[in-house]
Amino acid sequence: VACPQFLALGPIYHALHSAFRGALGVRDGGHALLPSAGAAVGAGLVETLLTFGSQSRNAQMAYNNSMVAFSSIQDGARIRVPLNKTYQVWGSGAGAMLSRNMLSAASVRTLSPWVQERVSLPGAGKAAQAVLCDVGCSVCVCTLTAPLNQLFNYMATTPQAKTAPSAERWSMAWQFVQKQYFVPLPRSREDPSEPRRYSWRVSGIAARDFAMRTMYVTTVFTLYMSIERTLCAAMAR
Repeated sequence: VACPQFLALGPIYHALHSAFRGALGVRDGGHALLPSAGAAVGAGLVETLLTFGSQSRNAQMAYNNSMVAFSSIQDGARIRVPLNKTYQVWGSGAGAMLSRNMLSAASVRTLSPWVQERVSLPGAGKAAQAVLCDVGCSVCVCTLTAPLNQLFNYMATTPQAKTAPSAERWSMAWQFVQKQYFVPLPRSREDPSEPRRYSWRVSGIAARDFAMRTMYVTTVFTLYMSIERTLCAAMAR
């Protein structure tokens, strides 16, 4: 999975970025937000089409082998999820995955260079400043991509989501986000059957998901960008 992901983040992004700059008439060598954002969206789409089948299948296999096989709930309460084909390019959860991929690419391709041009850190060289900006922007964007990543896993492992109408899938997604990331309000004693309501207080699960996503994405993306800058500088000599 990593190979097509880096293919999208690297060569495909650069090809799209060059095409967008030409189409929009951007001639100078500085960072331009619009072409970069467009290329990040395109790179995220390509990454999704290349990896949706394998990533959704991986989530489904993990669900079947853990949540179903070793569930403490009575037999039949959890249903095994049919596995997607590895070559499947779209399906339930693809929208969340696409949003996650676009934002992740934009963090180091669009946002970080923009910050680098406007922030000067005393005592930090150009390379060190680029790394720090990559880290900071990746961490900030993880506040959005962490819940999107979990939403993708949920939709990919929920059989009802495959056949549900669009409006129902949106409702399922919102209910999942509420249950996963917000503290529930006390139930009414007069009517225990009343639907569960949630406050705007963020739960501890949100911190866990954010930390896990941040450690992975920040490390991988920062290393990738550092290697790319080093190789480009060596080739330019």
